[in-house]
Amino acid sequence: MIKRIILHACKWTGIFHLSLLLTKRGLRILCYHGFAGDDEARFRPRLFIAPSTFEQRMKFLAAKGFRVLPLSKALELLDKKKLPVKSVVVTIDDGFAGVYKRALPILTRFGFPATTYVTTYNVLKGTPVFRLLIQYLFWKTKSEDVEVDGLNNTRATLPLRTESERDYASDLVMEYGESQLEEPARVSLARQLAARLGLDYESIVQRRLLGLMTPDEIRSAVASGMDIQLHTHRHRLPMSSELVAREIKDNRDFLEPVVGRRLHHLCYPSGIWAREQWPWLASLGIESATTCVPGLNDAYTPRHGLRRFLDGENVRPIEFEAELYGFTILMREARNWLRRLFRNEEPRGVSGAATRLAPD
Repeated sequence: MIKRIILHACKWTGIFHLSLLLTKRGLRILCYHGFAGDDEARFRPRLFIAPSTFEQRMKFLAAKGFRVLPLSKALELLDKKKLPVKSVVVTIDDGFAGVYKRALPILTRFGFPATTYVTTYNVLKGTPVFRLLIQYLFWKTKSEDVEVDGLNNTRATLPLRTESERDYASDLVMEYGESQLEEPARVSLARQLAARLGLDYESIVQRRLLGLMTPDEIRSAVASGMDIQLHTHRHRLPMSSELVAREIKDNRDFLEPVVGRRLHHLCYPSGIWAREQWPWLASLGIESATTCVPGLNDAYTPRHGLRRFLDGENVRPIEFEAELYGFTILMREARNWLRRLFRNEEPRGVSGAATRLAPD
């Protein structure tokens, strides 16, 4: 609350406008994930945003005269140092079903382009994201305990009265499912767990609250003007050039026939990256890669280390406005400069939503 009071004071004293004057030539890249169809934004407010909140964000961009550009065009203009002032790129990670059902109609109404980075394991399988589904079931249930006999290698009744108890039970089931089972068995496990927790598994699946777009929806999104790009196949980017090549190849092999063109842009899964990966990506024809490190981009920003602001239901309107006007960007840069000055620190990578979507 203190932070928000300070931001409001800075806005009304004109500091926001001064910040915009100082930062208007930098490229702002916004990052979104899922678009809630029910209570997902309360379940994971950093990962999901309500469509009404997203619409307000787009309305703000339009009302304040920000230029929303396609990713590839913005990078081209950035390279030529001809980027229009107040330029913004909208990006969406993972490719949840809500992107097509809820975000795309809003973007279309405003005439805004967007890039969606699609991870393809669950698109290929046609199943909900196992890890998120298990977490959601334990978050949503009203049960105070659960029998896990037959659900994993543990024979026990686990208490679910506190958040830490729910997290422990969730981790136990996820670890077993991801390390011991194939996808059909994971689906069966999730169905059994939902029944034991008193939840309607079929309703969750049918409403596709935690599922990704289908190939037909991806095609339709492309036809509507959405830019589809790479996000790895299994939502991971290991510290191995061979495994990175495999992830990019598997992702491309699925997406490119659907999209109908070669794909050259990547988003790091969970926002986790390392500089050592940059030459590997370049050798694979990856022209840019976006992180979840907040800040501005300019002609000198490494194209495999593009900065983005992670927006979600947890971000208040004044916080969003402070970021777009450049106030928090300047404050963050000042803090980072002081940190590097006194500690000689430079981060290798930063986690964003930090949600692994597919099992190894």
